Amino acid sequence: MKKILKIIVSAALITLLLIVVNAIYCNNVLEAKNYNLTNSSVKTNIKIVLISDQHNHQFGKDDNRLVEKISEQKPDIIAVCGDMVTDSYANDDVMKNLLTKLVNIAPTYCCLGNHERNLLNQLDIKDDITGTGAVLLDNESVIFEKDNEKFLIGGLSDYPYYEFNDGNENTPEKVFWKNFCNLSNEYYSILLNHEPEYISNILNDSNIDLVFCGHTHGGLVRIPFVGGMYAPNQGWFPKYDKGEFDFENTKMIITAGLGNSNFLPRINNCAEICVININ
Repeated sequence: MKKILKIIVSAALITLLLIVVNAIYCNNVLEAKNYNLTNSSVKTNIKIVLISDQHNHQFGKDDNRLVEKISEQKPDIIAVCGDMVTDSYANDDVMKNLLTKLVNIAPTYCCLGNHERNLLNQLDIKDDITGTGAVLLDNESVIFEKDNEKFLIGGLSDYPYYEFNDGNENTPEKVFWKNFCNLSNEYYSILLNHEPEYISNILNDSNIDLVFCGHTHGGLVRIPFVGGMYAPNQGWFPKYDKGEFDFENTKMIITAGLGNSNFLPRINNCAEICVININ
């Protein structure tokens, strides 16, 4: 009996040690996840780097490792899908430092996450983003052009299921959504939106080509062959944790992001940048 107990205790300690080592590794190693998309309407190749959910976590001094990793991809566009700050700490210096460097690599487009939104009364988040040279798309869209081909890029703010929007068809989110869907008939369209669970059930009725999201942290702890264990708002074993999801006319890519908003570590779920090739 004592021998069996020793084996059980030893196995438990080894398992715990492996989990700790994995957590340290996943919270500090930066991976690049590649997606290759094809679309008959796109005539030129375009490469996009997607990042999200940094939560003030830096990779190397002044984020040099992160900047180098992004620069190595030689992107045409950089998409930043929110929560680069943490609402328990009213400081956006890390975000500003990173965006200032990213705009020197490629045009950088941002949408707000829930943590930025929660800090709007304490920090000039919107001005701080635009002050870096990045483009904040807060219920707005722009045209990006490469090789004489035009792409529509928009950013949506929390459409539309928060209580203060419920039942009101004239909110900025709903007005933007309708206009963006109309413009998507004319251009290949890319939408930045932080929280996938608030948009997933309306994508089947849209003609938007590609949606980028964050927020889920990849499910935080990933179980092989199962997926993420928990995501904000979605709860346990979320349907939309990370990766590529197909809707009627739309693809949605969710990044596992870069950092954590609390003390809980990532396990089997490394910090990542997403590299999307469209041709």
